[in-house]
Amino acid sequence: MTRRATVQCDECGSPFFRDSSTMTGLCAECAHVLYGYPPCVHAFDDVGVCNLCGWNQSRSTYIATLLDERAK
Repeated sequence: MTRRATVQCDECGSPFFRDSSTMTGLCAECAHVLYGYPPCVHAFDDVGVCNLCGWNQSRSTYIATLLDERAK
């Protein structure tokens, strides 16, 4: 099995697979929320990490606020 390169998201701090996001410094989740890039169709493992993109479900305060506002 080949190990995928992992980097840290500049916004939420989550590790993510470098090749899973369109943006270099943002995980696919943050890139989606902030800029409308296609989201990952997450497939979480037993500890809550996505097997497809590596996101650990972290959210920055800013992202959480945006999502709360959109939900209203």
